[in-house]
Order: sequence, then C-alpha cells, then structure tokens
Amino acid sequence: MNNTSIPPISSSKPTSTVGARAEAQRLLKQFRSNGPESTPAAERFRRLRSFADLPVEELLASRGRVRLKHALAVVAMEHGHSSWVEWKRSLEGLGNEIYTPSLGFFLNRWFTKYVDARESLDREGGYLFPHGDQYFIAEAEAVRELGLDPLAPEWNRIEFDWARPADLEAHRRLEQLRLQALRGRATNR
Repeated sequence: MNNTSIPPISSSKPTSTVGARAEAQRLLKQFRSNGPESTPAAERFRRLRSFADLPVEELLASRGRVRLKHALAVVAMEHGHSSWVEWKRSLEGLGNEIYTPSLGFFLNRWFTKYVDARESLDREGGYLFPHGDQYFIAEAEAVRELGLDPLAPEWNRIEFDWARPADLEAHRRLEQLRLQALRGRATNR
C-alpha cells in the first residue's frame, strides 16, 4: 500500500470518547457518500490490514463491508493508538470518569440501562452521567461538587446528558471546565 496518497488527519485530537466516536462517524459518512470525499475516506480505510490490499475502487464498490468499528480503528490509528479499545481506555483515563466518592453523599438515581436513565432524566430532570457500565442522574448540588456550574448554558445544549450529549462542542467545553476545576482543587491542597 502506498501511504503517500493518504490524506492527513484532522489536527485536533479528540479528548473524549464522544469526540472520538463523532470523528469516526464523520469518516464513515464521508466514505458512504457518493461525493468527492468518499475517495480520500477510502484511502484512510486502507490503513487497516483487512482493506490494505483492496484498490480504492473495489473498496468503494463494497461499501457495505465497512462498519463503524472499522472507522473507530482507523481514527485510533491516525491518532497514534494501536486499537480503538486502547485509545478508548486512554481517553477514559484523562478525567472522563466523572463519578467521585464525594458524590456518594448525594441521592443520585442509578440505572443499568441508558434508555431507563434517559427516560428518568426527561421525566424528573437532573444531570445524566455515565459510570462504568451504569448511569446515574445527579442533582444541581452534586454538579457543583464536581466543580461545574449547574446553570451553565452548555447543560441546555447537551440536554443535561453527559453520556450522550446533543452538542459535542458544549460537551467539550464542560469537560474543559471540569478539568480546570480538578486542577484548581489540586493546586489548593
């Protein structure tokens, strides 16, 4: 495979799994389109061992073979990771785990399924967060404990859903504010 023809990746590296997935979904959408962006996207998919030997035209002719898992792997490789799983673990280690022991003092609503958590959020309000393979809904006081302003406009833009935000830019802004709050607390100790 000739790597010189592969277009460059975006210069900004996603800082969350949400951002990484969004980048992979954009790549897959470009690949599946019938527009001029499909050929450069196909070149990117040729980075994968399973597609490396296919000519671009053949890969484009068999679009149905390419799945989101392939796009996730491509984007992970482009950002210097050996696999999506490895990149996801590194992203989650950058402070994306929101639950802290201090939140145990609040009456959070816990769910094992996202759909149940989302229904509860829509019905009763609050702020929905992931934690491992579970979800919890916190109240404004718990959000303050996390170092975030529960009245920040970004919450409306993400529909109060940290797990599956409606607006990725607003979510990134909240993540930045959370990291700033964590750094500030570490400095004050």
